[in-house]
Amino acid sequence: MGLKRKPPAGNSRRVRSTGRNLCGVITNKVGRTVQFESFAERSLLLWLDRSADVVDYLSQPEQIAYIDSSGKRHSYTPDYQVWHTDRRVSLHEVTLQQRLDQPQIQRRHAAATAACIERGWTYHIHTESTLPQGSELANLLALWAYRATRYHDPHVTDALCTRLADEKQTLYPLVMDIHRQSGLAISQIACCLYHLLWHDVVQMNWHVLLFQDGVPNPEAVLWLKGGEA
Repeated sequence: MGLKRKPPAGNSRRVRSTGRNLCGVITNKVGRTVQFESFAERSLLLWLDRSADVVDYLSQPEQIAYIDSSGKRHSYTPDYQVWHTDRRVSLHEVTLQQRLDQPQIQRRHAAATAACIERGWTYHIHTESTLPQGSELANLLALWAYRATRYHDPHVTDALCTRLADEKQTLYPLVMDIHRQSGLAISQIACCLYHLLWHDVVQMNWHVLLFQDGVPNPEAVLWLKGGEA
């Protein structure tokens, strides 16, 4: 990102690269440009984008002013503001677990917590111990591209739901059986299935890799939402 470029609309600042962190932007579920300043923040964005109770979210939303014990003024910018389906609003911060005991960090979090309490909001801290990791993160990254409604196909959805209503399935045999029976393209079936997985219509164990070495993992079991896990 160029240093002279303005931040996205609504953002109080533009994220910066230190040469050691991952910076970038995504387009979220409602078309808003959202920044991230680390891979951990990117991990949180995947979770926010998939969460059914999240309507919208904004990066670098505002500067919260506070005064330390010596009377010195400071400002702190939370990473994200989130709007929820039940009209709740929350602020979110991504940091390292080892930083939580630092006095400066504690003062920032106390200021943000106080601001949220005053507004009737909530404040949440995320660390590497609470964010998606490992197989869950790999699955989220793999399926994120299929969240768009263009991948929804009612004919494929009906076929998938019919098969999964009877018993659990694994990815490759499920797609190939529907392909042979319906004549629908393999890519059309697979893309719709990935879309349904992202939107939780079809479920899986997110802690088991859906793909392994670039091919469907035979240990990744799929089932219809509401069925037995």
